[in-house]
Amino acid sequence: MKKIYRTIISLACLALTFSSCQDWLDLYPSDEIKEEYLFSSGDGFRTALNGIYRKLSTFDLYGSNLTWGIVDAWGQVYDKNRAPTSGSGQAMSKICNFNYKHSELTPTTDAMWNAAWNIIANCNNLIQQAEVADPALFYDHDTERRMILGEAIGLRAYMHFDLLRMYAPAPAANPNTRTFIPYVDKYPSYVNDKQTVSYCLEHAIADLKESQRILFDIDTENTNFNPDRRFVQKVAGEGAFAALRGYRLNYYAVTAILARVYLYAGMNDEAYAEAKKLIDEEEKTKYFAADESYYASDNFKNGNMKMYDNIIFALYSPTELVDWDSEINHLTDGKSESDQNYLSWSSKMLDAVYGIEKENDFRFKYQLESKYYGYNYRTLKYYKQVESTEYGKANNQIIPMIRMSEVYYIAAEAIYTEGDLLKIAEAKSYLEKVKKGRGIKTVDYSSVSSKNDFVNMIVNDARREFFGEGQTLYMFKRLNKVLTCDSGEIPMTEEYVVLPLPDSESNIK
Repeated sequence: MKKIYRTIISLACLALTFSSCQDWLDLYPSDEIKEEYLFSSGDGFRTALNGIYRKLSTFDLYGSNLTWGIVDAWGQVYDKNRAPTSGSGQAMSKICNFNYKHSELTPTTDAMWNAAWNIIANCNNLIQQAEVADPALFYDHDTERRMILGEAIGLRAYMHFDLLRMYAPAPAANPNTRTFIPYVDKYPSYVNDKQTVSYCLEHAIADLKESQRILFDIDTENTNFNPDRRFVQKVAGEGAFAALRGYRLNYYAVTAILARVYLYAGMNDEAYAEAKKLIDEEEKTKYFAADESYYASDNFKNGNMKMYDNIIFALYSPTELVDWDSEINHLTDGKSESDQNYLSWSSKMLDAVYGIEKENDFRFKYQLESKYYGYNYRTLKYYKQVESTEYGKANNQIIPMIRMSEVYYIAAEAIYTEGDLLKIAEAKSYLEKVKKGRGIKTVDYSSVSSKNDFVNMIVNDARREFFGEGQTLYMFKRLNKVLTCDSGEIPMTEEYVVLPLPDSESNIK
C-alpha cells in the first residue's frame, strides 16, 4: 500500500474533469488543478466526483477489465478455443488458465490494483473535504454537499467490495481469521494492514448504510426523480449536476449494491430487506422497466442491446466501448471465419445454459450473434450500434454495474425457504418476473425439489443475464459452487478464484 499511496499523494495536482449540461459525464478536457483551489468552490467538488466516475469507466477498471474483460475471462465465460491471444487478449488468455504470475498478465492485474486504490484514495480525500465544506459553496447548498458526500462514501464501499471479491475467498469458503486486503477510510494513508474478509464486509456495509442514509431524502423525496434523469435535463431551476444522476450512485443504486453485499456476506434476511425496497419501488413507479412488453424486438433493433432501462447503476465511458472491444476481438483482420479470434460462448455451453428456453429468450434471439457456422455466439452488447436513436447512442458508451434483474435474483434466493409455501411462491414470482421480461412466458419448475435446485435455476438464468458484465465468477464464488464450463469443472478453491497480491505489495502485513 505504501507504493500506491506514494503515487496517489500527487493528488495535490488532480487530473480530473467537470460535467456539462448535456450529459452527466460529458467531460471537458482535463486540466491539472491544485488541490487547494479544487475544493474552494462547488465546481471543484463536482469536478472531483466526476473524475472518480471517469476513472472507474477506464479500460483498467470497469470499461473492460472488471466487466467483460479480465473478470469474465477468469470466470470461464468465454470459449478458450476461440479467445483472442494477441494484444489485450493475451492477459485474458492467461487468466482463464489461472496463470496469475505470467508476464503477459501481471501488467494488467497490477494496473487494475493500482487504479482501484487510486479510486479509493480520491474518494477518501473527497469525503474528508465534503464533510467540512461550507454549504454556501454549492448550488443547492447543504443538499448538494450531502449528495456528493453520500455518493463518494458509496463508491468507496463499492471499490473495496470488488477488491475483496478478487483478492480474498468468499465467506462461504470459511476464510476465518486470515487477512487479505486493507480497508482504507482515511486520506492520506501510507501504511495499511490487511484485514479479514468479515472486517472488510462489515466496513463496506457500514459505508453503504451511511451512504444510503445520506441520500435517502435527496432521492426519494424528489418528485422529479424519474427515468428521464438518466440522460436529459428537464428540471427547471435545478443544477444539471444534481439533476442528471439517474445512473449515478444514487439512493436506489446504493440500496441495490447493499443487497448484493449482504447476499455475498451470507446475510440473507438483510439482503432480502434491501432488495424488497427496490421491488416495492419498481411496482409503484415502474422506474426500472422489467415487464415483457417493454422488451419487444423493436427495442433491440433500435440499438438497446444492454436493456438500459433495467439498469440501476451504470458508468458512462467518454471513449466508445466498441473501440476497446474491437482492439481485443479480431473480426476484420482478413482471416477466414474459422481462424478469427473473439470473445464468445461455445454452442455447447450456450445449449447447456439456455436449454429448452433458448428460442424464446430475448437474450439469445437479440443479444447474441452466431459465428463460425453456429459453433460460437458472440455478445452484441459491445457491438457498435449505428442507430441514431437514444438507445443506440447510449449503448456504445454505457457500462452496466447492477441491474434490477439482479435485485430480483437476490430476493428470490434470499426468501426461498424449504417447507414454507408462501415464501417459495414469492421467490418463484421474482424469478418469473425476470424470465417473463426476457420473453420466457412459461417457467418449468418440475426439476425443483429443494432450495439448491431453485438456486441452480437462478444461476442458470443469471449466466445469460451477466454475460459480458463481470458478475458470473463472483456468483459461483459466493455460492462455493463448482463452475461448469468448456474446460470441465472448476472448483471455487483459492488456487482458482483468489488473485495473488501484486509483487510490489508484498510488504503489506
